[in-house]
Amino acid sequence: MSYHVLHVLQPFCTLAKERGFIVCRGQDNTEKKLPHEDIRAVIIAARGVNMSASFVSAILESDAVVLHCDESYRPCGITTALPRVVDRAAFLRQASRPKRLNDGLWGALLRGKTVNQQRVLEAKDCPSPHLAYALNAGKPLDEGNCARRYWQLYFPAIGWISTKRERKEDSPPNQMLNYGYAVLSALCHRSLLIHGLSPQLGVKHSTRYKADPLVYDLMEPFRPIVDLMLAEFMVSADISFRAWAQKVGQELRERRVHHERYTLKLMDAIDTSASSMARSYAENTTKTFWVPTL
Repeated sequence: MSYHVLHVLQPFCTLAKERGFIVCRGQDNTEKKLPHEDIRAVIIAARGVNMSASFVSAILESDAVVLHCDESYRPCGITTALPRVVDRAAFLRQASRPKRLNDGLWGALLRGKTVNQQRVLEAKDCPSPHLAYALNAGKPLDEGNCARRYWQLYFPAIGWISTKRERKEDSPPNQMLNYGYAVLSALCHRSLLIHGLSPQLGVKHSTRYKADPLVYDLMEPFRPIVDLMLAEFMVSADISFRAWAQKVGQELRERRVHHERYTLKLMDAIDTSASSMARSYAENTTKTFWVPTL
């Protein structure tokens, strides 16, 4: 089966389900359609989009998600299916907040993130001696220091003047990273729900109002993949936000990551990582937990 992330970039179109297909119909009556069971996420990045009740029901019944963006392409909401308990042992152990297991999972996530950050820098011919030392020192990684050293090299490498990540800054690279991470978070949210884990119970990030800490945890090793997408995108002839949204959708379908002796499509890798986390909770071990490698 082929899976898709549908980006809706046409203003005032209508989304509906008709005879097993999700149909996007424009004001000029042009139509595009995909089998609704093939869709993992719908990203609404245009104004005035109408959604029928049958469309929403079909998306949720097929375990997909809808990510809503405002007129500046900033994500502002998500529509997901109700959570469910898939494995009772996994759910109960996650709910008990096992410190030793959660610390082990977080260590694997953080190491995976740092390895992938170094590979992004290597792809731009500017590897970080600090990240290399931190990964080989045999000590717990200092997340804040590693992140600071990474951004100091990353932004100049993609041709931007900043040397630090500003989540609320309106500069194009920061906006584009925010958008890419938001799409990634929607897919992580979806995967956690279908594998029976609660997004509200993180392994490291704290539970707080309007937050899904386990989504942020699972995302960590995947974030550098978005960074690499942006590094490649910044040398394109068209670096508009619309072109970036289209690239994100294409890359989520086509980008592959390493998994032992083979590779996985990025969307499948997210599912695999979430599934292995659920198995780790069920079996009370980190040995089955897997994170992606660029």
